[in-house]
Amino acid sequence: MRLSFRQRHSDTVELINDFKTLVSAIEPKAAHVTVAKSAHENVREQLRVDKESKEAHKDTFLSGSYARSTAINDINDVDVICLLDLNQSITPPEMVLAWIQAILSRYYTVIKRQGRSVGVQAAKDVWVDIVPSTPIASDAGPIWIPDREAHEWVASHPKGQIAAAVNQNKATNGYYVQVVKLLKFWRDRLPREACRPKSYILETLVYRTIGYPTSHAGAVVNVLEGIERTYGVFRKTNTVPSIVDPGYPSVNVAKRWTSSEFDEFMTQVQSAAVVARQALDQTAEATSRVLWRRLFGNGFGQ
Repeated sequence: MRLSFRQRHSDTVELINDFKTLVSAIEPKAAHVTVAKSAHENVREQLRVDKESKEAHKDTFLSGSYARSTAINDINDVDVICLLDLNQSITPPEMVLAWIQAILSRYYTVIKRQGRSVGVQAAKDVWVDIVPSTPIASDAGPIWIPDREAHEWVASHPKGQIAAAVNQNKATNGYYVQVVKLLKFWRDRLPREACRPKSYILETLVYRTIGYPTSHAGAVVNVLEGIERTYGVFRKTNTVPSIVDPGYPSVNVAKRWTSSEFDEFMTQVQSAAVVARQALDQTAEATSRVLWRRLFGNGFGQ
């Protein structure tokens, strides 16, 4: 679904350099990227050559914010999909998670089985989550992964999510990825954890509402007003709308978002959209900057 948005007026203030500076400040530092890269490559190689896993091993590839280039600040965790040759219809996901955990316990001392993955501390301050999977049809297509409680296999398409992010970034002249980062930074400043949706929900909301912006300021306004316009009607209805995964349309990325969490987030969106529109429509840079600081903190524009 493509939405129409108000076009900016020539007399609005967009604070182009201020937004560029903020985006640069929240980018993962080169040193963290290097450590994360080494950490996930080591884990992937161990799974490829280990005497127990190599026969079932088909491939490993990156997933999550790190793979979609939408991570901000320190890269503390990296998601790795481990593609295995197995029959998911007769193999319980709990069994596969336990098997992966036993293999990795030979290489790592800090290890934890989670709802859909096995996490290891692969380097200082870097946690690598290994998600076991098997293809639904082809190796390049959708996959089966454990659900959050590991009671059944569920369909996902991490490669489709990456492709959707790449295509949307091209379609928006590079604004999509940067605006996802800006909205994640804004989300992380919200007062309560219940206000802060999971990263992929937020990424999908940006994907659905960004339109075709010509500035960071305009894009942020597009997103906040677009979320309010599209989903605000569900506020206080005890209902969470279905939010379609850009990479796999049969999946609702909001299926585990509770109505109370949705309502709290939408309350924040409603007020932020008003502030962002006021900031964009200002003709005085100083006034606009003060308003944007309400969303992005006192360091904005410094």
